[in-house]
Order: sequence, then C-alpha cells, then structure tokens
Amino acid sequence: MRVTVLRSSGVLGLAAGALLAGALTPATAATAPGEGSAYGASAQVSLLPGVLGQGGLTVDTGTLAASSTAGPASASVADVPLRGLVTARAITSAAEHATSTGQVEANASIVDATLPVLAGLTGGTPSASVIAAKCASTASGVTGSSQVVGLDLGQLGTVPVAAAPNTALGLPGIVQVIVNEQIHHDDGSLTVNALHIKLLGGQLTGALGSGDIVLASATCGKATTPPDAPGTPDAPSTPASPNATAAGLGQVSIVPAGAPQTGDGSLATLIEK
Repeated sequence: MRVTVLRSSGVLGLAAGALLAGALTPATAATAPGEGSAYGASAQVSLLPGVLGQGGLTVDTGTLAASSTAGPASASVADVPLRGLVTARAITSAAEHATSTGQVEANASIVDATLPVLAGLTGGTPSASVIAAKCASTASGVTGSSQVVGLDLGQLGTVPVAAAPNTALGLPGIVQVIVNEQIHHDDGSLTVNALHIKLLGGQLTGALGSGDIVLASATCGKATTPPDAPGTPDAPSTPASPNATAAGLGQVSIVPAGAPQTGDGSLATLIEK
C-alpha cells in the first residue's frame, strides 16, 4: 500500500484532488476470451483536509487479494484496513477458466466491512456483513451479479441486498455510490463491481475529496470454444455382396437358368420322377 500525506495547505490538497479526479477510474483493460480476474478492494483517492486527518491525504492501495486465470487462481487477505477508508475482516477472490467447457468464472467477496470514509455523511460508520461480486461466461454470453448485505448509508439510502445493475445513491457534487455496477466492454467482457464509491471532489460543504473506492470486483472475458469431444468410432462396415449392384440397391440373388424356385427365390429340391 502506498500512502502519501500532503502536509501543505488545503489549496495543495484541492490541487491533488483535481489531478486525481480524471485519472482515478477503475481499470477497464481489454479482457481476451478465456480470461478472467477478480480483486477484493481498491482505493485511489485524494481526501480534502479535515477528512480522516488535518492535512490532505492521498491513498493508492492497488488491488487487494487479486486473482486471475493467469494466476494466482485465488487470493485472500485478513484484517484489512484501507488507511481508515474501509476496514474488512476478510477479503477473498478467485478466477477460473475451464478448458474442457470454455467457460470463465470469477468472484470476489468481503466479509464484515465498515466504511469510515462515509461516516461524516451518513451520521455513523456504515457497515456490511457481506459485499460480493461474481461473473460467468458461457457460450450463451457473459452474466454477472452482486450482493451487498446489511449496508445502511443513512441519508444516502439503504442498499438492497440484490440491487438492479448500476443502482446509484449519493449527494450531487460530493459522493456517488454505485451498487452492482456492471460495465460491458467493447471486447465483449464484463466487469461487475459490487460497490463503487466515487468521491466527486466538489467544493460543497461536506465534500470528501476525489477518486474511487471499489469493493469486490470480478471481470470475465468471453467463453472460448471447447476442444472437440472424442469422436465415436465408426461401426465396422459390412463387405458388399459380390452380387450387389453398383448402384447400391442391396442384395440380388441370381438363380441359375432353368432352376426351379420356391416362393422366396431359393432353389427348390429337385424331385426326380
């Protein structure tokens, strides 16, 4: 984790916030077919003086508990403090590409999280027992969902457990909270962020700063074409009868000229008189 404290005046803190406002957006890199990734949390913010400290504070955590289909396939972190912005008892993630089916799956979850960064706006420290996101890619397409359990954001609103995609709460110019954020990329991949907190850097009373905090993120590329299933051996062919016609019309019984026959075409027994 990289943390930089801006010791100078609020003007410098505001300047840093302005610089970060345009740059701190969750990564949306192209995801090739068969690829997937996930992480538990990420914070890139510049807080204004007076928010979690007297001086301005710039925090860049990178992605915590990150995993991908390229490895590691799973990751976990316990007792996570994101520099006072967010705390969590446990963060986990996993990503898998099943080569036999071509399917991709990724998921991330946070257990027992608190959001001190929003305490000044909500009248208390918001908490959630579970914050989770997942995605899956099959031949039918890429789908995703998220779950946020027990999160009350006070005056910002109560977050439903299974919110519709891109449900937004917040205060104009101060903060926006997107629940079950779903980003469809041009390459056909999908990113699901269970909770995306955007600090909008406004100059209104109570403004927090600028930047992004993403909690529980999963990305899935398109499914790949699975390898062909083992073929079924062809049934042994029956040698053609020497009496078969070239046109393949089946068996033809040839009876010697002058030989008596029964009704089924076989030779009858000759009875001498």
